[in-house]
Amino acid sequence: AIIPTPQAPKHLNEMEQKLYDFVVRRFLSVFFPAAEYLVTTRITRVEGHPFKTEGKVLVNPGWLAVHGKEGQEGTEGNLVAVAKDEKVKAEDVTVKANETKPPPRYSEATLLSAMEGAGKMVDDEDLKAALAGRGLGTPATRAQIIENLIGEQYMYREGRELIPTAKAFSLMTLLNGLGINELTQPELTGDWEWKLGRIEKGEFTRDEFMREIAEMTRHMVERAKTFEADTIPGDFGVLTAKCPRCGGEIRETYKKFQCGGCDYSLWKIVAGRQFEPAEIDTLINEGQIGPLTGFRNKMGRTFAAAIKLNDNKEPEFDFGQDKANDDSAEPVDFSGQESLGQCPKCAANVFDHGNSYVCEKSTGPAKSCDFRSGKVILQQPVDATQMKKLLADGKTELLKEFVSNRTRRKFSAYLVVAAGKVGFEFEKKAAKPKAPAKKKLAEAE
Repeated sequence: AIIPTPQAPKHLNEMEQKLYDFVVRRFLSVFFPAAEYLVTTRITRVEGHPFKTEGKVLVNPGWLAVHGKEGQEGTEGNLVAVAKDEKVKAEDVTVKANETKPPPRYSEATLLSAMEGAGKMVDDEDLKAALAGRGLGTPATRAQIIENLIGEQYMYREGRELIPTAKAFSLMTLLNGLGINELTQPELTGDWEWKLGRIEKGEFTRDEFMREIAEMTRHMVERAKTFEADTIPGDFGVLTAKCPRCGGEIRETYKKFQCGGCDYSLWKIVAGRQFEPAEIDTLINEGQIGPLTGFRNKMGRTFAAAIKLNDNKEPEFDFGQDKANDDSAEPVDFSGQESLGQCPKCAANVFDHGNSYVCEKSTGPAKSCDFRSGKVILQQPVDATQMKKLLADGKTELLKEFVSNRTRRKFSAYLVVAAGKVGFEFEKKAAKPKAPAKKKLAEAE
């Protein structure tokens, strides 16, 4: 613990003074009583549907007084008084449409904390008690465990976040299919810690402990030997698309999408990205799909690309660069396509073409315009609806999946057209209300 001394600090700069103030307040808070709230929960029924209303009033600030919080007086923050079973009149009704958010991805700090508190994920009370204060790994090994997982490409860093790779999901599918769930759950560590505790008390022997581990290992190895890569059980289905070579049925397996009538197959994971069955259906039926995001090169950098089937029906990357800038290429016939809007440079029509949205006058040997905009910009897909809005209004809706090439962090922005070029406009943040000034602590004598 950091404990302030009786000596009053002198000559601190602003940041040092704030840090010292924070430490002192935290230290003094320990000696104050708990804060007390008056909490009111009210259930109102309308046409049989229950609605919950809560009121919360700080009546005794306790340790919060050190941080400048004061108790509330009167009815401020409380609910209007009503009697039980009293009928109330609704004077105003407001509908709020909100969306739930998935839990944030782990950062290194939050993952270390989760490993330390792994006992919270265990239901068995004995195992939970065994993991209490221990967790997964030790303080000396947890950080290295994370580095090993990154080194083995089971996850990677993107800014502050740790992102699991397709290889990690594939491993989980394998272990679940083989029925080796012990390796995917913290109960295994809890069970070992519990038995080690029994050995310490003389209630269990080392020989019994090692015999159980050897038996578990033997079971896992024997279980793995009974399956091949294409026979591992799992929640696998049949594609709606038929084999492009023989017309046979294509089934999903652990590693591939495999035709049952010939040797035709497609890998499920390509360049670190796992394909969904619906994507393979589209690829086979239409001969191409994309551009798709989420691919990673050998340097670990992400990229987007379309996938198309070549003459042998084998998939290959299409970056849309083979003919896009070829002055000798034949003009593209856009007569059967719907225009997305007018080109901001020359007012000609803009069409969907390969991996980009292009001006009709930007292709072929007689091109007179160079306007084009990618369908994926910094890992953010830009669909035709957004491109129409950009061309019509000069601005898209707020897009939230851009990823900075420099920091690898996500950011939100609008795409805008200025001087015939597509650029970014960032969301203006609302000014935060200033917090009330905290009371300064008296200097120690």
